[in-house]
Amino acid sequence: MHPILVTVAGKDIHFYQVVYPLTILMGVILCVRRAKKEGFNEELMMGALIASLVGVIVGSRLLDVIVNFDWYWADPVRIFNRKRGIVLYGGFIGAVAGAVGYTKFKRHPYLPFQDIASTYFGLGLAIHRSGACFMAGCCYGAPTDLPWGVIFPEGSRPDKAYGGLALHPSQLYEALLGLLMFGILMAYRAKKKERAYGEIFGLQLGIYGVGRFLLEFMRGDASRGRFGFLSTSQWISIAMLAGCVICFIYAGSRKKLVSAGKLKPAGVFAARV
Repeated sequence: MHPILVTVAGKDIHFYQVVYPLTILMGVILCVRRAKKEGFNEELMMGALIASLVGVIVGSRLLDVIVNFDWYWADPVRIFNRKRGIVLYGGFIGAVAGAVGYTKFKRHPYLPFQDIASTYFGLGLAIHRSGACFMAGCCYGAPTDLPWGVIFPEGSRPDKAYGGLALHPSQLYEALLGLLMFGILMAYRAKKKERAYGEIFGLQLGIYGVGRFLLEFMRGDASRGRFGFLSTSQWISIAMLAGCVICFIYAGSRKKLVSAGKLKPAGVFAARV
């Protein structure tokens, strides 16, 4: 953990402040380039990405308020605290909602956009968790006796929570999950002969849903909230797995309609590039 990247004119610039926006910028560039290759309108893609970014900001804060409602209720001004509210799952849900709303407004199919964005989600996750979360000391893990357990610096949030015990580097676990997901989705894109729109999105939901559900057992930050015997994120992970199944059922039904001559392939099958 090393939260400060550089000090300029007496002002500390944190890794999080640099890595987070750069990850977003990288995602935008990659998505727009992919949209161009696949023959989609680049301006439409940019508009959907902007709508997604707004959704990230709103969704990440909204889920944090829901999970930590009592804390916010005690002092509602805390809603405007810039150091709070970066909840990944909330941001993800908000991003999807923003893109759905924008594409519906433009009367454009949503799944082609989401398939492109989903392809690069894992890469962005890997950079964000390792370069921002791990360096900042947030999203930390539970105590562990494993040889790669991490002891965070005195005074950090993990140290205050567990008193200098070695913890699971859950941020790095999730970064590895992101890289695995990115590799699988890129390979699926390249080798699947007839890939229907929605399959990439469904695969991303499935991989991340399973991975995040398991990783939650190694998380140690209590602020994520719990409902019953599972964490908030685990319940959302279960919903993502359901979304994965729905995506593949939908894609399969569309393929059958094409085979029956009731739909045009151009609206169902993704371009191979």
